[in-house]
Amino acid sequence: MLTRDQFWPSICTLDGRELKTLERGRPFEVLDVTGGHVVLSPVASGKPRKIRRGTLEQAFGALLDRRELTGVEIAGEFSAFNAVYVAALLAALPDVAVCVHPTRLIFMGHQLFYLDQLPG
Repeated sequence: MLTRDQFWPSICTLDGRELKTLERGRPFEVLDVTGGHVVLSPVASGKPRKIRRGTLEQAFGALLDRRELTGVEIAGEFSAFNAVYVAALLAALPDVAVCVHPTRLIFMGHQLFYLDQLPG
């Protein structure tokens, strides 16, 4: 199960990978992951974008706490300009499931109940 302590090391494993935005499937490359930010480049424009580590950590913290985070929430609370990339980076992590149209991330790391414990 992915924890807050494992979050940044997991983001670091994305360095050099090509990912796609969730709704439109637009490819982008993760060019560099450093201690303070992620640099990515959309394949279509080639113009590098930088996303601060704090932005990603805050969005991941909200996903952990709420168990679900929408694209609209990411844009409104964490990064209006890079919301589609924040969502795609989080979706590439273990224990994160994705629904699209509209974009919704679901943290699957904790079960809220167990079926074998329900009264029967």
